[in-house]
Amino acid sequence: MQVSVILVEPESSGNIGSTARAMKNFGVKDLILINPCRIDMEARSRAMHAWDIVKNAKKISSLDEVTGFDFLVGTTAKSFDSSTTRASMTPRELAEMLEITDAKIGLVFGRESRGLTNQELRKCDIVLTIPTDEEYKSMNLSHAVAVVLYELYGRKKPRRKADKKERDALIMLFSKLANSLDLRNPENAIKMFRNVISRAIISGSEAKGIAVVLKRCIEKLDEWSRSSR
Repeated sequence: MQVSVILVEPESSGNIGSTARAMKNFGVKDLILINPCRIDMEARSRAMHAWDIVKNAKKISSLDEVTGFDFLVGTTAKSFDSSTTRASMTPRELAEMLEITDAKIGLVFGRESRGLTNQELRKCDIVLTIPTDEEYKSMNLSHAVAVVLYELYGRKKPRRKADKKERDALIMLFSKLANSLDLRNPENAIKMFRNVISRAIISGSEAKGIAVVLKRCIEKLDEWSRSSR
């Protein structure tokens, strides 16, 4: 997935700098500015080490000049006439949809004062809305960019949980180990291990790692037993 951030008529030089900084946090470097305000030292101050993104930003005069993207994603916090475009989705839904694609994506953010127009939103393939409180739906421009990029790049993918077969295999291995040791009551140890495994909700990779250790312990005990005969 290749992502570019497109700002339509940004009104604050500082917000352009802050947006670049948010982009650099997530490794996104392609910034397109449509009819931007004058970029002054406040942009440089807010951008910090992401000034190169602002300096290399492409400047154009209209959304119609934006080309080369598989999907244009328009962002909005307001209601709009959706009769000619897709229903809006959340950043998380967008991330899940694009997770397995190499598509080139243009994230389009509107003016700080009034966002994107309905006409501009109709030019986008996807409409995105960040869930916020009904009392105050509008987000700062750079904050909105950061939220969307976090969902696309920064959020940890959920771990695959160990299934019943993997958990049962662990309990079987632990049972074999416990019964190989000189324990007064191996059944209690096995019961406690089973309870721990059930409550921990371990991942598939964790189950695999524990299984390796248990198998190695059993092998070492067998080697020790054979050599001591």
